[in-house]
Amino acid sequence: MKTLEKKDLFWDVGDVDSQKHKKFIIERVLSFGDIDDVYWAMEFYGKDQLKKVVEKTRKLDKKSANFWCHYFNINKEEWKKNQLVWTQSAFWRR
Repeated sequence: MKTLEKKDLFWDVGDVDSQKHKKFIIERVLSFGDIDDVYWAMEFYGKDQLKKVVEKTRKLDKKSANFWCHYFNINKEEWKKNQLVWTQSAFWRR
């Protein structure tokens, strides 16, 4: 579990629990991890769990989201519907 000890992935948090913080860890690995981190996450959590996180997360940057949508064969338009749109936020309407 060297991935969980990497400071470049978890620079802003202390200890992370692999089950309790599953979604957070997957988001970080898919955004900032290297190939070894991705292999670890796929082996540890499974591809289905990673795909579920990609489908529901709002924390992936556009490049990462585009890559993972292609990798997991997720419809990009459907994925965009799940994302936060600034123009729909009540805060941004003012």
